[in-house]
Formats: sequence, structure tokens, C-alpha cells
Amino acid sequence: MSARLQRHAASPRALSGHAMVKSTSPSAFDRIRRNLDGYFVKAVDARKRLLTGPYDADLLHAWRVNLRRITATLKDVAQFSDDDLDDVHAYLRECRDATGETRDIDILVDETLPLFVEKNEPDKSKIDTTAKALKARQANARMHAVAALKKYDLAKPMRALRHWEATLEPPTDNMTRKLAATSIEKHYNQLIKRADKLDGGQKTLHRLRTSTKKLRYTVELYAHVFPKQATGSWLKQLADLQSHLGLAHDRLMGRKLIAMAAAEHAKAPKPFRRWAKLTAYDALKDAMQSLAKLKHLRHYWRARAN
Repeated sequence: MSARLQRHAASPRALSGHAMVKSTSPSAFDRIRRNLDGYFVKAVDARKRLLTGPYDADLLHAWRVNLRRITATLKDVAQFSDDDLDDVHAYLRECRDATGETRDIDILVDETLPLFVEKNEPDKSKIDTTAKALKARQANARMHAVAALKKYDLAKPMRALRHWEATLEPPTDNMTRKLAATSIEKHYNQLIKRADKLDGGQKTLHRLRTSTKKLRYTVELYAHVFPKQATGSWLKQLADLQSHLGLAHDRLMGRKLIAMAAAEHAKAPKPFRRWAKLTAYDALKDAMQSLAKLKHLRHYWRARAN
């Protein structure tokens, strides 16, 4: 952990007690700060409930998604100053990545495998051995996820971010709008470049998913400085694209995880692996159709940037 996070970790200031000048009309930057605060609060709540109650896969997902919303946009927001907030960003990524494998196996055991059995394998006994091995792996992953959550206190990076905000000269609405347009343009161009390199492999798929999330969360964070109808169309189409890419990822990851588990106990179920590969391919085709629709939307931020 960086010296800055260690220093601010000792602050007695409560996470929900962010002092902000009250205004009937908050600035564009104040709205951004409130959005980031909201993401932190949701992640903190998910962590607390995971540590104090029974394990819930949806709570782990909420923890990861809200951290992703912050890490996807923090470096762009940091351009309002000379401080790049790299230490805060790195710590939050570490928090999120510590639970990544658990999320993947939760999806395989709770969603993907049951769907395959329902549609393609009425004789459950054929995959019983592999299913039991996966459930054992899932239980172990969940235990490690909860242990990892105990190590990461989000109050530390949040206090560091608020200290940064308190020492920053507040940007004007015009400055905020220009930065928003630049950030959206950057992430859109990255998405298009990575889409052109998509080859059906897991590596290029992962990069395209990451770009899609970054663009979606950037559009979301700055939505208040642009026309609502325009941003709404983009958010709807990006959510559609993300869902197809997510499905493809889940199926390819399922093939990988089930092969790893089966190798230790039984022969990997080939019908499942064939089905997962086929449905991943279909999801990628749907994703490309969704991307084509995205490209035809008006690039609303460009007009406002001029």
C-alpha cells in the first residue's frame, strides 16, 4: 500500500461523511464527485454484507462492478490536476482482481452448467462427477474471496480521493465538459480498434469487453453534461453489446474451468465444451451486430466539444 493510502487510512472521517458545500445547483464536477461517492458506498455495502451474512454471488458482483466503475474512470478524472492518482487506482484494481476467479466459477456452477443440462443433457448422472468437483472448487473459491475481502478496506482509498478533491481547484463546467468529451472519444476509439482485432480468442475478447465497460462507465459518469436522450441511446446500446460479450466470455471461461476441474476427477464432458464453444460463437455474432448499431449512433460529445 502506498504512503498516501497509509496516511489517510488513519483519518477518523466517516466514509459517508463527505463534507461538500451545499448548493441548489451543483456544478458538473460536484455531480462527478457524487457519482464516485455512490460507487464507493455501494461497494462498501456489498463488502459489509458479504462479511457479515451468508455468501451471495450477486453481492460479489456488486462489489466488482462498482469498483470497476471507479477504476474505469478515475484516471480521466485525475486529469483535472497534476496528481494521476495511480496509487488509488492500483489499490482498487487489486481489490477487484482478488475476487475475479470466484465470480467466474459462480457463473459456471450456478448459471451456465444448469442451462446446459436443461437444454442438452437430461441424464445428469453423466456429469455428476464433474459437477461435484466444480462445487468443491466453488466452495473453496468463495472461502478465499471472503478472506480477500477482509484485507481490503475501501475507507483508505476513499479518504485519499476526498483529500485530493479538497485540495483541487474546482474545474468549471466548461472544463468538465471538454474533459468528458475527450475521455469518451478516447475510449470509443479504443473500443473500435480492439473490435477490429477480435479473432474469436479469449485474449482479444477480454480486451474488447474491457474497452466496452470503460466506454459505458465513462458515458455514464459524464451523462449529466450532455443531452439525456443522446447519452441514453448510447448507454442502452453499450449495455446490449456488453451483455453479448459477457455471455461469450462466460461460455469460453466455462470451457476452461470445467476442463481444469474434470482433469482431476474425470474426463471433461465433451458435449458441454462443444455447446459452450458454439454458444460463445453465436454470442460474438450478436455482439458484432450490436457494435454495428453502436457505430451508427450520433457521436454527441463531438458536437459539444467544439
